[in-house]
Amino acid sequence: MQRINLKKNLIKILLILLTALLIANCVLTFINGNTIVENNALRERTEHVKRNTERIIGDIVHGADLAVRGYALTKSEKLAEPLRIASVYKDSVFIGLKNQLNSQRYDTSSLHEMKIAVDDYIMFSNGMIDLASQDSMQKFIAILNEDRGFDLWKKYMTFRDPLFAYEDTLNREAENRYVAALGDNRLIVIVLLLIGVPTMIYIIRRLGRDEKQLAALLLNLDQQNRQYIFDNGSPLDVNDIDHVIENSIQNFKKANTFITNIANGNYSVEWETLHDGNRSLNESNLAGNLIRMKNHLNDSKLSNEKREWGVSGLAELITLIQNQRDIKELGNSVVKYIVRYTKSNQACMFVVPVEQEHNNEYLQLVACYAWDRKRYVNMKMQKREGLIGQCWHEAEPILLTNVPEDYIQISSGLGDASPRSVYITPIKMNNVVYGVLELASFSRFEEHEIDFINKACESIAACIFAVKMTERTNIMMSQYTTQIESLQSELKMLKELNQSLVEV
Repeated sequence: MQRINLKKNLIKILLILLTALLIANCVLTFINGNTIVENNALRERTEHVKRNTERIIGDIVHGADLAVRGYALTKSEKLAEPLRIASVYKDSVFIGLKNQLNSQRYDTSSLHEMKIAVDDYIMFSNGMIDLASQDSMQKFIAILNEDRGFDLWKKYMTFRDPLFAYEDTLNREAENRYVAALGDNRLIVIVLLLIGVPTMIYIIRRLGRDEKQLAALLLNLDQQNRQYIFDNGSPLDVNDIDHVIENSIQNFKKANTFITNIANGNYSVEWETLHDGNRSLNESNLAGNLIRMKNHLNDSKLSNEKREWGVSGLAELITLIQNQRDIKELGNSVVKYIVRYTKSNQACMFVVPVEQEHNNEYLQLVACYAWDRKRYVNMKMQKREGLIGQCWHEAEPILLTNVPEDYIQISSGLGDASPRSVYITPIKMNNVVYGVLELASFSRFEEHEIDFINKACESIAACIFAVKMTERTNIMMSQYTTQIESLQSELKMLKELNQSLVEV
């Protein structure tokens, strides 16, 4: 593990080292450049110091000496002009020289002594001019023979030699610093080459291996993406990292969008780019599993909706019929509601009349509803007569999905329509048939609709039973009342007869 981590970090370490060496090389190059600039500036300053120092003798002292000798020979004012120029010029020379030496941190006490000596020599030269102008030549020659300029020259050399030696030392020190920096720079360049060249070779070889590993990784990523998420059936260039990664990202986005729609209850969502050409490739991956899950959830949702539809419809029907006390009104309410709720086209309801319950001779049509209108048809059906009579006899429902064209004319009381599906079911409770319900529709009856109709017929049977019980009770009460009235009439007649016998 340590070796693997070392290999992973080796390139980083080498690159950091190369970067540090490059920075050091750049810093030294910058320093060398500054050193060169400083050396040139220092050389110019030392040369300037030397030139100003030599001007003391060359311009000031020699100028004064020539002026004195020339004026003494010719008495020409022009020849004395260099002395006046030197008298004015010397101050600026010494001030400039002092400033330069101060910037170099050189002791200027000898410069001050030299200035005093030069000032004295200028005064001496002015005195010599005065003697020459007064024609005191003997005195002039006597003073000239003293050769005070030689003493000044010795003093100047005493000042000049240490100063020039100091300036040469400054130049040598600067040159030594530059040579040392240049040597350091060469050393860093050598180290940079010794480390950089192998590092570059190693990085190039490592990049080649990484490129192969990346290609294998991209190929594996594409295969895993197709196997576990989604396979669009189109080949990808595994050397195009952007294309492979983008394809994976798009598949994740499609999965996220698909799952989000399912979570929000949108079961009509489709997986983007899934078609018949690649459907077989995505049967066992994430896309296929999500589609199966969606279909299962959608089926569950439809099943729940159908169940809720049946429960809700049955509750509404019970509320509608629970207070009915008349068979015909009950029948009209039932067929109208069931036709509308099941979106059927026609319906009729046959009921066994109260007076026929023991004989079971026929069914009486009590309600007929077609095309959103109530229809009144006077019809009776005998047992085993047509499909309605057969349903009454067998007490089992009959479903027709391939209805003959002449069915309406032969077996039904629904009129002249040509339905696609007909459902005839007994209205029964506790295996007792109280009637028959017939429904016709231009569409096929679904299983949940048939289940709803069957449960509705059970509730209708219970209501018919209650209505018939009420009717039977009313008939019995009417008969009882008639009998009482008859007995009361007979009793009155007996009383009147008995009264007549008593009178006789």
